[in-house]
Amino acid sequence: MATRHDHEHEDPSVHSFLLAGRKTIHGYHLAMFGMAEHRYQVLLKYNLPTDVINTYLMDAQAHPESFYAVRNTEPMLLPPVGDGTLTEYPARLDRVTQTGNGEDRVFEPIKEGFTARIKEVLNFRRFTQEDFPAHLTYLIYGEGDEAHIAHRLVDRPHFEQIITLRHVPDGLTQDDLARAVEVTIPSVPDNGHGNEPWTTRPLPNSDYEAVLHRNGTAQPITLPLGDERWWNITTLNA
Repeated sequence: MATRHDHEHEDPSVHSFLLAGRKTIHGYHLAMFGMAEHRYQVLLKYNLPTDVINTYLMDAQAHPESFYAVRNTEPMLLPPVGDGTLTEYPARLDRVTQTGNGEDRVFEPIKEGFTARIKEVLNFRRFTQEDFPAHLTYLIYGEGDEAHIAHRLVDRPHFEQIITLRHVPDGLTQDDLARAVEVTIPSVPDNGHGNEPWTTRPLPNSDYEAVLHRNGTAQPITLPLGDERWWNITTLNA
């Protein structure tokens, strides 16, 4: 495990939440292991203004290679989001252009001056010293006929990855999606990658057999992978 030398004081900061979904908009916090205020994995369900959603969807159609993020325009801390005392904040919508293997990215504002309202917090976890899982582990989330997976982060060296599924897997319930339960992929190890950073995407196939973990039970499901929404090995591990 990596040794952390930075102190645990957290300063109010800017936090970007990557968007996924068209009918229900979810946000995924872009984490950083090296900064205490960003050392969180967070999944939200947003209630965004209609004009902001329309801008996001129309711009995404015109720029299919880009990603989109909501970021706060006044510095804030994340723990009040986690405990429910912060439910809205002034924000802007960014188009995110990523190049190469995720090393370079540009956040370009395309809509400003609105309030981002948090409808629900699906997952809120501060990183602690824990062992890497034996197999790739993801959080699965969404609503209705939309589902996404986000790599469950542990410690350096790790990778951020969000994938939208082609459809909701058989056997997955709306409650599973609302709670962002964990799924593992037994065929792919995730044991710290030999203490070397991942440099290639670990899921090149279109479908993977996985195990859904629900209330202490394990249920086999198939993950039908679709569009990758985000890949990051740089700022996360800084």
